[in-house]
Amino acid sequence: MKRPAQILVGVALLATAAAAGYQTWKVSGAPADVAPAEQPGPRDHVTLSEEKFVAAEIQVTLPSRRELQSVRTVPGRVEYNATRHVEVKSPFDGLIRQIEVKVGDRVTEGQTIAVVDSPELGEVRADVLLRETDLQQALNEHEWWHSIQTNLDELLARLKRPQEVQQMEKEFADKVLGDYRQQILTAYSRMRLAEKLSSNLKPAREEGAVSVRMALELGSARDTTTAEYAAACEQATFDVKQKHLKAESAMKNAERRLTVAKQRLSLIVNQPYESIKDVGNSESLSTWPVKAPFTATVEEILLAPRERVQTSQGLFQLADASRLWVQAEIRERDWKALSIEPGQSVSVQTLALKGETLTATVAIVGRKVSPETRAVPLTAEIDNHDGKLRPGMFVRVLIPDGQTHECLTLPQTAVTSNDGRTFVFIETGPREYHLRDVTTGLNVDPWIEILSGIEPEDRVVTSGTAILKAEFLLEPEE
Repeated sequence: MKRPAQILVGVALLATAAAAGYQTWKVSGAPADVAPAEQPGPRDHVTLSEEKFVAAEIQVTLPSRRELQSVRTVPGRVEYNATRHVEVKSPFDGLIRQIEVKVGDRVTEGQTIAVVDSPELGEVRADVLLRETDLQQALNEHEWWHSIQTNLDELLARLKRPQEVQQMEKEFADKVLGDYRQQILTAYSRMRLAEKLSSNLKPAREEGAVSVRMALELGSARDTTTAEYAAACEQATFDVKQKHLKAESAMKNAERRLTVAKQRLSLIVNQPYESIKDVGNSESLSTWPVKAPFTATVEEILLAPRERVQTSQGLFQLADASRLWVQAEIRERDWKALSIEPGQSVSVQTLALKGETLTATVAIVGRKVSPETRAVPLTAEIDNHDGKLRPGMFVRVLIPDGQTHECLTLPQTAVTSNDGRTFVFIETGPREYHLRDVTTGLNVDPWIEILSGIEPEDRVVTSGTAILKAEFLLEPEE
């Protein structure tokens, strides 16, 4: 029984040795003339099927040279232009008679949007009318006394030389002299008569035909009438000058009081007096038309007809959204952008207008750093006549930083990256595309600078790159 057992043990030892020898041969390698199988390398081109080409909606373009400038992107928000967004308020206490517009209406500058009745307004307007009447009376009186003084001075100057009373009356018949015409001409006539009588009596007295007493009486009459005429002239001159000065003073006082009344009216309605119409219409003294201060849209109506309104109480919210403000904050890390000045342009982008870049003009660059945000405010004005933007929208503001330079560019959609590689797809034939590694520079939406990797004549894919990238990343079929 021992011999069969020994045979079985020997067979087992031989099998173990054979297995160990096989493993040693496997680790040490195959014979020198047998090489391991090669793995397939990465592809650099792909051809799309007709179905995939249609689905990809491939678009291509040639690289272009353009000027790019480094920018800093800061967050911003679209707001109403503060100078074109107002609350129209009542200038006085009163009652709303009627509302002429509704929410959403477009109103033009000067258009009546409501009518308000106010007793206070009526009193102020009535005072203006009264002061205008007073001034007109004062002007008439001043003109009257000015004419009398001018004509009296002329008359007295003429009467310094002997004149015929009838001739003077005829020449000054159409000139204003008031009561002084009779006073002066009567005194002058008496003086002239006394002078003539005294002069005619002189030859008779020399011949002894007239008594001495009569001669003395006539001489006395001449002297008396001369003195009376001189007194009349002096008194008339003084009276007329005084009355002229008084009339001038009254005229200036009336002008001042009218000016005050106009200023009060202008202040109460918050408009220049020259723009206030229908002041003299007694039927509408207490009625005031509330007008739009500029062309705008009615955003909100705050009161209804027949409601009472108080001074400075809001009636309407008006806004002109054709030009809006973009409010941005420049934080400390972007303070290099503070070199921008009012009048320069910045680019504005928003998700609501994907792929579209708008231009705004810098209006205000703040000087004070906010203690809460550590940022400096920037305000830019942007055109919105097409109505694409709405107040409250968030935007990105691209602020120029540095000098512009000319370079070779592609749309940002043309450049793709994967596993640290940056590349584009070049169209080499119908539905055939080649992957090309590129080096990029400035990235200014929607353009990107290409430093190397393409030539100006390359037809670069700008749309459908996602499908091409997926095709390149797929393992090739056996």
